[in-house]
Amino acid sequence: MTDPANPAEPMPEKSLLRRLSPYLAIAVIAAIVVIVLVVTGGGNGDDDGDDASVDTAPPAAEEPAVDDSTDDDTDAGEGDTAAPAADEPEADDSMDDGDTVDDTDVDTPDEEDDTSTADPPEPVEPAEPEFPGIGSEAALANPHCDPETERIRVPLVDAPPCVLEWPAGADNGGSTAPGVTADEIVMVVRVDAGQTEFVSDVGSTPRGWLDGADIFNQNYEFWGRQVRLEFIDASGSTEVAQRADATRAVNDFQPFLATDATTTGEGKAIFEAEMAARGVIVWSTGVSWQESQDQAGFRWSALADDRVTMLHVAEYIGKRVADYPVQWAGDDMIGEPRRIGMIYTDRWSRDFMEEQAAQNGFELVEAVSYDEGAENTQRQERARVIAARMKDAGVTTVIAGTDNLFTRTITAAATEQQWFPEWIITGYSGQDTAFFARGYDQEQWAHAFGPGPLGVSVADQPSALAVLFEWHHGREPVSLAERFSLSTLKWPMACLHLAGPDLTPETFTEGCFALPPSLGSYCDCVTTPGAAFGAGRLPWTDYTGFDDMTEKWWDPAFERTTATGRVVVGEYMKVDDARRYAVGEWTEQQPRVFDSEAAIGVLYEYPPNDTPPSYER
Repeated sequence: MTDPANPAEPMPEKSLLRRLSPYLAIAVIAAIVVIVLVVTGGGNGDDDGDDASVDTAPPAAEEPAVDDSTDDDTDAGEGDTAAPAADEPEADDSMDDGDTVDDTDVDTPDEEDDTSTADPPEPVEPAEPEFPGIGSEAALANPHCDPETERIRVPLVDAPPCVLEWPAGADNGGSTAPGVTADEIVMVVRVDAGQTEFVSDVGSTPRGWLDGADIFNQNYEFWGRQVRLEFIDASGSTEVAQRADATRAVNDFQPFLATDATTTGEGKAIFEAEMAARGVIVWSTGVSWQESQDQAGFRWSALADDRVTMLHVAEYIGKRVADYPVQWAGDDMIGEPRRIGMIYTDRWSRDFMEEQAAQNGFELVEAVSYDEGAENTQRQERARVIAARMKDAGVTTVIAGTDNLFTRTITAAATEQQWFPEWIITGYSGQDTAFFARGYDQEQWAHAFGPGPLGVSVADQPSALAVLFEWHHGREPVSLAERFSLSTLKWPMACLHLAGPDLTPETFTEGCFALPPSLGSYCDCVTTPGAAFGAGRLPWTDYTGFDDMTEKWWDPAFERTTATGRVVVGEYMKVDDARRYAVGEWTEQQPRVFDSEAAIGVLYEYPPNDTPPSYER
């Protein structure tokens, strides 16, 4: 599948802070402050142990399991952010002076006039409050705001900015959009078949999502509303089944938001596109650039889209790989000039990658795609064909534009073909998660290196989102669903927090664009990818999060013992102390990979900039 190389025109700029049009004479509450606790959490990098917080699904049921899902070493990040992020729109500071009235222009009687008979000046009506009030004195004075960070008091490095308090009983406009009432915001979650039967069970998928949503309902400002989750079972992975699920979701619940939480390899793309076409905002575990631009404002993801990924990969290869001979492939290729190939999901654009390759001084000698939504047997057969074509084309170095499931399949097929190239990591769809990588063919993946979004993991420490969960619920998360729900919900809940009371798809978008760039290179953090949304950082308006990457390589022999006494083998080694690079920042030098002295596998405590703040509940 190809798509145009030229990016879509950016969305027209809109005001970040919208006036509450139905709000009547609310001058008195300009100084009232709000209870808001909002988005985020740092992840434990690419080591997807107890916290599978990266927005990627666990291995599909039809594929052999790779590891124990309760491994404390499976922290895949948070579904947090990266690619040069958008310039933050200026916040309206109309309330910075506490909405005091400047009366210096009020006419006063002349000295010679009889002041005893002069009429007093008409009272000046105070200005209506601006919502959400980012940066205003009233927002910073909120008792639930940390004025030093100007973020709400939740234990997250990237907690959202402080906003005004919403007065109890105030008019928020009621039904401002489908799925929105004066009291609720409806969000549909598509889950694996049978899960909705266990809504009340602690370990069930719906229960985990309900526990996650409760954190944001209690701590974020939703302007008099609460998010209500509704669940539907996935009826299948075919196009017909996905369309039917979307029809059922809209007809039964008419939601404002939707997400697909299926974990068994069921198709998602058609369901998500259909929901967006019906005016429902979809927060996905992965969306292509074309999808996000075709349905702008309705298709979002915390993970980088294909074009952000390809910008990094092309720059990395052009500056660090293409001009040097083969060093880390099979013995029969060592010393040969590199011949670059690409294996890629059909959700990527070959045209765009070839354009970026040319701009960075190299070419693709072969490029073959696969159907990301195909069944397991079809994927296996396609992998055999691809490996044979790559070998026949003499590819020495292959870009792995493959999701975590197909990476396992294609590496096994390469070994069957006795083809042992260098593999360029891309991190697509959680590919650079250690938990998944332990299931790839290790003889192949021992030759894998390159850029990936996930940061260095902190061993035997809870992820930031797990800390948030325990801070709110008073217990550690007990299921994968509880962690996965937080990594998905964190971002759309932050957008709601900054959208203000007049909630529509347009103000939701404004709220997302108002989120300050955070984590990763934006805070000199190394355990999480940097993330941002909006315009100004890329040649297009960005609806996906992850912005930056770190250089890494796979060490199949890395071994450590967890706090529970479990031995974990295999780890992504991060180069240069896990330094993170934004697009355009990669330096020209040979990769410093496969050198244990120049890389770190895991950390054992959070660096200062990555350490979540501590607040009493």
